[in-house]
Order: sequence, then structure tokens, then C-alpha cells
Amino acid sequence: MPRNTFLAIAIVLAIAAAVAGAWLAANLGAPQPPEQARVLTTPRPVPAVPAIDQAGQPFGPEALRGRWTMVFFGFTHCPDICPATLQVLAGARQLLDDLPPEEMPAVVMISVDPGRDTPERLAEYVPFFHPEFRGVHVPAANLAELTRVFGAAYAYSPAGDDSYTVDHTASLFLVDPQARVAAVFPTPHTAAGVASDLRRIIELEK
Repeated sequence: MPRNTFLAIAIVLAIAAAVAGAWLAANLGAPQPPEQARVLTTPRPVPAVPAIDQAGQPFGPEALRGRWTMVFFGFTHCPDICPATLQVLAGARQLLDDLPPEEMPAVVMISVDPGRDTPERLAEYVPFFHPEFRGVHVPAANLAELTRVFGAAYAYSPAGDDSYTVDHTASLFLVDPQARVAAVFPTPHTAAGVASDLRRIIELEK
């Protein structure tokens, strides 16, 4: 092989190695995007509407500031989706136990059944899945405004015997420390999947 050709090949290989090394250095330690959750390009501020938590304390954007919060819209008479989702969130919480306290997401269930889900009822139901989980009661007149910002929906359906059930969005919503809806976790949910995507989003925001 001519000497000039050999030198040219050597130079090309050296440049390729340098480029590959720079790429690896820049990307090996880079946070990975979530696998299932959808991060919003423009986070949506949570509106201030009349609301109280299960302890009867006011609950609004100020209660969400300073930490990450997973929000779920559900109701205590829900036969399957709500308890299953809260169980998944409890499992995800356990998988995140190694996070520092300031990064540990809170979990809030906002009731879409304010007529039956009093704060007292929420206090009996929500902490059953984890003692740090909170239930929130929003008056019926203000519930639509709140769910619209999150991108959630709900509707009441007769269930016989003068009773009713509530059809509702089963997605999970992540609120960032600035009290903004920052990401949506579509169904189906698993504890491992939710925990993994939460870690990735928190790392991306550092």
C-alpha cells in the first residue's frame, strides 16, 4: 500500500476515534428520556380553585410547590381502576425509597365524585394504600376547570338502585415543583414503569 494512502487511512481512523470518544463522553452519563410518560413541551400551571385535603386543609398550587407530585383523578367507590392505580403508585413509591426526600414525589388523588367523597371519606380510603398519600376534595362547581387544565375527563353514569358510577381518565399526571402539570403517564401502568420514568424525568430536570 502506498505510504500516502496508509497515512490518509490512519488520519481518517484517528478522527473517527476522536469523534466517537467525544460522543461517548457526552452521552454515556446523560439522563435518558422516559419510556412511556409524555413530558409536556409547555408545562401548564395548576389553577387555584377552592379545594381541601383529607385533613380539611386548603389545597391549591401553593401546596404543590417545592416538590414533585403525582396526581390521579379517581373516586372512593371505584370498583377496580382506582384501587389498582393507587396500589401501583404505592409500589412505585417503594421502588423510589432511595431518592433524597426533596426528590421523592408526593401522591395526591383528586376526587371526581365530590358528592360522596367527603374529606372524611377520603381520609379513610386514600392513606390505606400508603400513609403519605393524600386525598383532595374539589367542589363540583370547580372540578371541570381543574380537570381541563390537567387534560382529564369524567362523566357520571347510572349504576342502578338510584346509584351511579363515574367514568374518568385513568392517566397519571406529574406536577413539577413549580406547581405545573409537566408530564402525563398514559395507561397501562406498572410500579416499575412509573418509578423508572419518574427517575428519568427528575434527572432530566436537574
